[in-house]
Amino acid sequence: MPENQRKAELTAELARARSRISQDYGALRRDLDFSGRISRAIRKSPSVWAGGAAVLGVLFSLLTGRRKKVVIGRTGNDEKVAAVGKAGMLLAVLKITFDLFRPVLAKWAGRRVSDYMDSRGKVRRVSR
Repeated sequence: MPENQRKAELTAELARARSRISQDYGALRRDLDFSGRISRAIRKSPSVWAGGAAVLGVLFSLLTGRRKKVVIGRTGNDEKVAAVGKAGMLLAVLKITFDLFRPVLAKWAGRRVSDYMDSRGKVRRVSR
């Protein structure tokens, strides 16, 4: 008889422990739900949050906005600057031209390779 009573006590104690753990788990989940807590706080007082965001934005813009500019004078480098500018423009024009003619060049190169392979007898042409 005492053995059955002891089993019943242990079973009841386990049930109480499980319920405490589930309650603690639920409380922990509520405490760690940061996004839910923030969204509830914003819904509760949106003007305070908007004002705080505006103040923070102004502070950040004031902190990072004023940098001293250093100006280095050019002495005798005008020819070099002009030459570099011309070279840059030439490269830009060449790149645009190459991009425009790339499909034509690819088709031409493909035909040249296939003609070369045909002349060597390595590949039989099915259809063009």
